[in-house]
Amino acid sequence: MTLRAQHIGVDASRLLQEKRGMGRYVRNILRELPQVRGQVAYTVYAGNGETPELRTLLQSLGETAGRAVIRPGADITASTTDVVWYPWNFVSPVARNAPIAVTIHDIVPMIQLDHRWWKVWKRTKYRRRYTNSVQTAHAILADSAFTALEIRRVLNPDMGKVHEVLLASDDFAPGATDIAPLLEKLGVSGPFFMAVGAHEARKNLPVLFEAMRLMSAGGMDIPLVLCGPGARLSRVAGRGDDRWLRYAGFVSDAELAALYQRATALVFPSLYEGFGLPPLEALQCGGRVVCANASSLPQVVGDAALMFPPRDAGALVEQLRRLLTDDALRAELTRRGALQASKFRWRDTARNTLAAFDAAMVRYRQS
Repeated sequence: MTLRAQHIGVDASRLLQEKRGMGRYVRNILRELPQVRGQVAYTVYAGNGETPELRTLLQSLGETAGRAVIRPGADITASTTDVVWYPWNFVSPVARNAPIAVTIHDIVPMIQLDHRWWKVWKRTKYRRRYTNSVQTAHAILADSAFTALEIRRVLNPDMGKVHEVLLASDDFAPGATDIAPLLEKLGVSGPFFMAVGAHEARKNLPVLFEAMRLMSAGGMDIPLVLCGPGARLSRVAGRGDDRWLRYAGFVSDAELAALYQRATALVFPSLYEGFGLPPLEALQCGGRVVCANASSLPQVVGDAALMFPPRDAGALVEQLRRLLTDDALRAELTRRGALQASKFRWRDTARNTLAAFDAAMVRYRQS
C-alpha cells in the first residue's frame, strides 16, 4: 500500500517559545517540506488560533504561510488531516481521527539519576507521558541512531514504528557579524575555547572546568567563553579564581556562528544528547570541535572532531593542547568538518520526515 501525506496537521503549541533546538528543527521542516513534495499543505494548531506573531513567523518560512491554515490548539483532537505531527516529544492532546507521528528528540527526563523525591516523581510522570506517546503514535521519529536505540531500550515500542531521521545545520553559517566588540568586552584577544548550554548535569561542564584548571596550572591560560542564557548558573561548577572563565551569556545566532568560526574549538563534553546540534553547527561554520565520545555525538561528528572519554579531564587536556600547538591538525579538522557538515541537510531531513508520515498513514489504515 502506497500513501502520500499531502495535508499535514502540526502541533505548533511551542513554536513561538522555542527559539533554538526543537524550534529550529520545526521551522526548517516546515520550510523544506514544500520543496520535497510540491502540493503539501498545513493546518497549524496553536493556542487560540491566528495571532500576528504566529502569522509573521510562518511568513518567514518561505512558502509555508501561503500553505497554512491556523486553528486553535484544542481543534487538533478532531483533526482529519492526512497525518498529525507532534514535534515536541509528546502526543498531547491526542488527535482522534487521523494518523499520528511524533518526534522524540531524547528521553532525558527519564534517565537523570537524581534521587530526590520530587525528581523521582517527575521521572514517573515523564515515563507515563513518553509511554503513552509511543503507544499512541503510528510513526516515531528519532533524531539519531542512539535515540532510536534508547527509545527501544527504555520504552520498548513496536520498532517498526521507529524511523531514524537525522537533523541538520545548513541554515546556520557565519555572516559579516563583527564579534571583536564582544571579545574585547570579555577580555579575549588571542586563542580561546568556547562552550554552550545551560548548567545541567548531563552537559558535564565540571569535567571541562577541571580540564581548564589543569591547563592553567600547566602554564596555558587560555580563555573559555561560555555562552547560553543560563551560563552564569555554572558558577556552581566554576570558582571565583577561575580567571580563564568568561561569561558571554545569551548571544544571537549571528554572534554564535561567528564565535564558532573564530574559536580554537567548541568544547562539548556532554554525557547525553539526542542529537547534538552545537557540534554540527560549529562544523558548518568552519570551526573545530572537541567532544565526548558519548551518546549520539560520534554519529554527528564522524572523523571531523577530536574526542575523549567524557569523565576523563586529563584526556580532554591532551586534546586541547594538541589543537593549540598543531597548525596542521587544526587545518585538517577544518577540512574534515566542512565535509562532515555537508552530509546533513534540512531538505534530506524533510524528505525522511515525509517518508515517516507516509508510513504512519499506512500503519493507521492497517490498524
